[in-house]
Amino acid sequence: MITRLNEGVVQALKLQDVRERLSGLGVEPISSTPLELANIIKAEMTDYAKLSKSANIKVD
Repeated sequence: MITRLNEGVVQALKLQDVRERLSGLGVEPISSTPLELANIIKAEMTDYAKLSKSANIKVD
């Protein structure tokens, strides 16, 4: 299912009108594999955890 969803997103990002609309919203449309996205999210979670810890941000 994830593979099919990824394929659909990749195809949609090839459409000029989709790219223009996303660009107009300030989004840089890029495509990646599900594994690449998982790695990006994991890295960002690590970065934000460090940031919140250094800023002493607590979750209520």
